[in-house]
Amino acid sequence: MSRVTNLPQRRAVRKVLLYSHDTYGLGHIRRNLAIAHSLLAREPSLQIVLLTGSVVSDRFELPRRLSVVKLPAVVKDGPDSYRPVDTRLTLGVVRRARTAVIADVARRFAPDVMLVDHAPAGMGGELLEVFRMLERERPETRVVLGLRDVLDEPESVLRAWSQQGVHDLLERVYDEIYVYGQRDIFDVGAAYQMRPAALARLRYTGYLDRSPAGGEAGAPVARPFLLATAGGGGDGAAVLCAALEAGGRLGLATLIVTGPLIDGRQRAALDARVASTPRARVLTFHPSIGSLMRSASVVVTMGGYNSMCEAVSSGTPTIVVPRTWPRREQEMRARLFADRGLVDVVEHGPDLADRLAALIDAGLRDRGRSARVIDLGGLERLVDGLLGRAGAAAPPVAMEEIAA
Repeated sequence: MSRVTNLPQRRAVRKVLLYSHDTYGLGHIRRNLAIAHSLLAREPSLQIVLLTGSVVSDRFELPRRLSVVKLPAVVKDGPDSYRPVDTRLTLGVVRRARTAVIADVARRFAPDVMLVDHAPAGMGGELLEVFRMLERERPETRVVLGLRDVLDEPESVLRAWSQQGVHDLLERVYDEIYVYGQRDIFDVGAAYQMRPAALARLRYTGYLDRSPAGGEAGAPVARPFLLATAGGGGDGAAVLCAALEAGGRLGLATLIVTGPLIDGRQRAALDARVASTPRARVLTFHPSIGSLMRSASVVVTMGGYNSMCEAVSSGTPTIVVPRTWPRREQEMRARLFADRGLVDVVEHGPDLADRLAALIDAGLRDRGRSARVIDLGGLERLVDGLLGRAGAAAPPVAMEEIAA
């Protein structure tokens, strides 16, 4: 499997296919929708199809000219292991079904650009057959990889990439590789030992600030207030409960946004605690977390990519309680941001509410942190690159050079 080494001159981009494996949380679907919004803001005539495994994609407002094709859903239950949401099916059956859907959409849609989010081989290698089909039937399609700033500890990523043959894919399949971050904050190419041919195609866009993609929304509680959010909510109940307790101790109005993936029993317990806490409210979902962050007086959040970009962009004092399983990605990103004075970081533990209360109290007196120490212009540069207007990737390396 290899890309054609002498691609024809780039044509105008009219059709873009976005692939988002979506096996955990809201991060991937939110990032891809932000990209779709930005592409269509630049080129309203584009046709965009989003392939997603998200079970909550219908929660979001979709732009016109974006079509969403849902893949059979899976959920991550380990660093690189998954299980079907539909327990009647085996993972093998689901993976084959997903590959068939992806290949059929790619064949019928015939995109000018296919942007793969985060997983170079797809969930469980589901993209490999799709790449073979594109090589045979649609070699003019530019295949592009988008990576967030931190994937996981280098040892874990290198182990997984070795098992999945990712370094070969980066050389042989991907025409361009974009990192949604800054090299001086985290050098993805060096950390994950990309080979020279892949490094030649690697571009750092800066961070993707989602605020232009979502409209402003009024805060549903009086100011000043504490905002506590846990992304999709699949593993954030402990953080939300601790933030609620801390806000109550300080007599601070508190808004909890659980995320739609919170466990039902955990949500019921949280609702009971909110009911007994003065000036506290709880929402399952909000379409513009970034606007809430800008309105809040202080934010408590986990360390997901989108949440961190929105928090830093808002300028609101932010306390991050990152997850450390199944990946350490959030912890690594939080520490990198904390080193630059952008956020405070708190580890999980039995006294989490005590530590949060102290930092929240300090944060109320520390409004207006600056986002200028990181580059938040990534969406504009990514759109430029996808449309072939700026920052074009280096031409593919001939296979003979790779073999040599």
